[in-house]
Amino acid sequence: MKDSLSFLLTEITNSYRINLEKLMCEIGLHAGQVFVLNSLWETDGQSQADLVRNLQVSPPTINNMVVRMAKAGFVELKKCGNDGRLMRVHLTEKGLQIKPKVEEQWQKLEETTFSELSEAERMMVSLLLKKIKKIAA
Repeated sequence: MKDSLSFLLTEITNSYRINLEKLMCEIGLHAGQVFVLNSLWETDGQSQADLVRNLQVSPPTINNMVVRMAKAGFVELKKCGNDGRLMRVHLTEKGLQIKPKVEEQWQKLEETTFSELSEAERMMVSLLLKKIKKIAA
């Protein structure tokens, strides 16, 4: 089992997640919150259902993240004009301004993780991971 690709991939993703958490903690975020921010940087004003669908996580997970991020000042919840029951998640100025810091930390993680690989190896890993992602989805 320890020699299987699945075991190896699990070890790598666990280590990567720990390193991501450490780097994001330095700028006041949790690792999962980065994905919410990234989704909102692409399309601000998404509903929580949109975020659930886009990030493929459970509704309670998104709700907890959004509530914490609102308390920290990165996002705000606004009622939708058409349907008062629907809440949309909008970036605040703080949520917009943290983007360069997130990108800087992400780049550090990328460099640390793949520093021993040549450019050709990085391209190969990228192609293989994209293929695996497509199959696993």
